[in-house]
Amino acid sequence: MRTDKVTIKTGVRDLIKAHASLMMLVVLCVIAAVCFPAFGTATNVVNIFRRVSISGLVAIGMAFVILSGGIDLSVGSITAVASIVAVQVSESYPPLAVIAPIAVGLAIGALNGALITLGRIPPFITTLAMMLGVRGLAFILAGDTASQTVNVPEWFRALYRGDVLGLPYPTIALALAFGVAIVVSKYTSFGRSVYAVGGAEEAAGMMGLNVKKSKTLVYIISGGCAGCAGLLLASQLKAVDPTAARGLELIAIAAVVIGGIPLTGGLGKVGQVFCGVLILGLIPNLINHFRMRFGIPLPSWYNEMITGTLLLAVVLLQSRIERRDTR
Repeated sequence: MRTDKVTIKTGVRDLIKAHASLMMLVVLCVIAAVCFPAFGTATNVVNIFRRVSISGLVAIGMAFVILSGGIDLSVGSITAVASIVAVQVSESYPPLAVIAPIAVGLAIGALNGALITLGRIPPFITTLAMMLGVRGLAFILAGDTASQTVNVPEWFRALYRGDVLGLPYPTIALALAFGVAIVVSKYTSFGRSVYAVGGAEEAAGMMGLNVKKSKTLVYIISGGCAGCAGLLLASQLKAVDPTAARGLELIAIAAVVIGGIPLTGGLGKVGQVFCGVLILGLIPNLINHFRMRFGIPLPSWYNEMITGTLLLAVVLLQSRIERRDTR
């Protein structure tokens, strides 16, 4: 009898550990649908998916970085620079408006990877310095102006606002990106090496894995994802704004951790990060519904407060489960 109870408790703990973010997302959606009838409307659901597309793309790259045991604080600045490049070339060189921002992100990601692996500079310091330097580059490209609206072509605006059969282009792009990321992380040698490096870097090297290559590639992926996010951001803003995407790196990190990937690396599933992205996207949406239904003016910083509280709760839960597993 006691053995059965232990087995049940272990099974429940494993279920929570494997699907905590999905369970949290389902609970939030059920509560929101019951409390706010307008929440479940097609318009609101589409709006949520469209809004999380930018942070979701960045979170995919961040997931690979954190799985490898690293961190990337430069993605917000990369997104801003990529968006400026996309806007500036959208009218004169339309094909480059799609290619250029992604290329910029890949190049900066490659530089991050080289500094970390060849220069042996800690990821935190490297990407922090890059965050500041690239943000300065954004102001230089923008002509030292805070924000400037640009008359972009209609096709460029449609990248964020357009849809196919009711599905927004950004949502389709995010779904495809997550699909590719899941396949790469689960079924390729590169994905397995990322987990190995994040779990025990020295042991991965002794196993014959190319640790430097794997670590460099995750930062290239992160930069490329930020470049894609910058393209969508440019289409959304239709403006040159060097201050855009501030704090996006923290949102991406929060989405990854809430999605079940610990900051220590080596554990977790990329697919669960999608749940983390949606959870963070639901919070401001629920605040808006609460404000409209009850007429209570809630400042925007409630979003940050709730997100921070949720992040702490998830980290505490992860820590408690890990301690029990090591006993």
